[in-house]
Amino acid sequence: MTSQAKSDPRLAPMPIDANPDLKDAFANSVRSLGFVPNSMLILQRKPQIVKALSQLSAAVLAPDGEVDRGFKRLIAHMASRASGCTY
Repeated sequence: MTSQAKSDPRLAPMPIDANPDLKDAFANSVRSLGFVPNSMLILQRKPQIVKALSQLSAAVLAPDGEVDRGFKRLIAHMASRASGCTY
């Protein structure tokens, strides 16, 4: 029986300047979170997904919503912690 080494299924984050078309999406992330999450740096292999995620985040965290933005962030934090995410 032969043993084959499994390759690491994880993708490395790409440099933030790898795709200039995503500059605005990354700027929105920095304004909202203070940084660009690795998930977005990995997803930039599919720029349409990063753009859609940025639009979704902007809509959810819009300051003109009925729910206080700080409360939304608290809910997101608690949901992440409950699922074991350390972001």
